[in-house]
Amino acid sequence: MQAVQKSIKAIKKVEVLVGVPQEETGRKEKGVTNAELLYIHTNGSPSNHIPPRPIIEPAIQDSKEEIGILLKEAILKALEGDIDGAMAGMEKAGLQGENAAKGWFTNPKNNWAGNAESTIKQKGSSKPLIDTAQLRKSITHVVKKKG
Repeated sequence: MQAVQKSIKAIKKVEVLVGVPQEETGRKEKGVTNAELLYIHTNGSPSNHIPPRPIIEPAIQDSKEEIGILLKEAILKALEGDIDGAMAGMEKAGLQGENAAKGWFTNPKNNWAGNAESTIKQKGSSKPLIDTAQLRKSITHVVKKKG
């Protein structure tokens, strides 16, 4: 029973985050980080004629059943007193969220506005946010203690 209580207590202190960690936001272009770029595209920038193209939240929402199953498995491992199994389950849920977010760039469910003609001429692509894949590659997950 003590192992179960210890596992439950430990898993309650853990969170799974999907996004672009602040310390890993570098880009080849100077002046904007991947984290800032993700924010801009999530919310749009009317002054720069960039429509909102949210990534993380809708991708997680679209994959919530799969992520939920993995989180449930992690909790069941904690209830068995298997903290290592619980943490592995949290990692799997994080990876599922990460993959869902990376896949959102080309998922037709994203309903993103296409690139403007001027952008297509400049970049040679009508598909938004995939020409260099730097932003997409920067998305990751972490499992860490809350706080």
